[in-house]
Amino acid sequence: MEIGPYIARRLGLAVFTLLGVLVITFIISHSFGDPVYAWLGKGAAYEPGLVVLYEKKFHLNDPIYVQFYYYLVGLAQGNLGVSPSRGFAPVTTVIEQTLPYTLQIVFFAIIETLLMGIVFGIIASYYHKKPIDAGIRAFYLSGYCSPTFFIGLLLLILFVYIFHVLPSGGAAGIALATPRAITGIPMLDALLRGDFAYFWSSLDHVILPSLTLGVTTFGVVTRILRSSVLDVMHSNFIRTARAKGADERTVFLNHGLQNALIPVVTVSSLVVTFLLTGTVFVETIFGYPGMGQYVVQALLASDYPGILATTLVFATLIILTNLAADVLYVAVDPQIRYS
Repeated sequence: MEIGPYIARRLGLAVFTLLGVLVITFIISHSFGDPVYAWLGKGAAYEPGLVVLYEKKFHLNDPIYVQFYYYLVGLAQGNLGVSPSRGFAPVTTVIEQTLPYTLQIVFFAIIETLLMGIVFGIIASYYHKKPIDAGIRAFYLSGYCSPTFFIGLLLLILFVYIFHVLPSGGAAGIALATPRAITGIPMLDALLRGDFAYFWSSLDHVILPSLTLGVTTFGVVTRILRSSVLDVMHSNFIRTARAKGADERTVFLNHGLQNALIPVVTVSSLVVTFLLTGTVFVETIFGYPGMGQYVVQALLASDYPGILATTLVFATLIILTNLAADVLYVAVDPQIRYS
């Protein structure tokens, strides 16, 4: 099968996947009672007419399938509703404001995860069954088994309160204005506009959130790469290379490592899924104004439109990441075919 039809088929299946995600999220989020009292607070008790008005406007007294129908109609028109947790601002506006910050964290977290994972994986496999191998395994297992918020608090104490080298939270210095949008991603916009003060400040502020995700996730890459290298080094073509007189380092780097990196491409989509969902915790810990922090606010405020929209965005990003990993996997390994 050619790549074009393969991508089209996967995108077609993605529509049904997203619809299933919406149905499940819609039912769960609407099972906790009337949200109007959460939206209006004490005002709901003093203004019963306002409660009725809100219930009518948002179809909250209709059966859940009717509410879902109206949501799908709005979604088809590009209307994701309004967000009560953000002063009833349009959800699309809130997503446009918060998603770029989350993408900044995930971008640097991917780089840090792959860099640490590949480097430690190479070292652990090269020094197999030696003390350095055992030390690396203990390090990545401790990071992988620890909750994200625990790692975040440790890094916060270490780099902020002990060494005083990094800021404790926020997306940039409070005295710096966000650059006017070009791409929509503040850090990139600052670089394009020559606003280096904002760029370096935002870079400082993104290190701790992204490093927290990287420390908790890089162990997946390290473990997969280590196991893959050890398997490849026992293959027949490796024995052939050794028989031809190639030294062990050449065999390891030019033959073993090159083929062992293929599974890392496959696991990369799983890693990105961990990183995306992990932003909910790190953005809350470090006060980073991304979509993860918005998710927490929406959950606490029974903000149904916000919960649905963020779930839809996260699901879409994960599906696209998996598709990109599948396509890249075939590009790396020509023996794999689309089917």
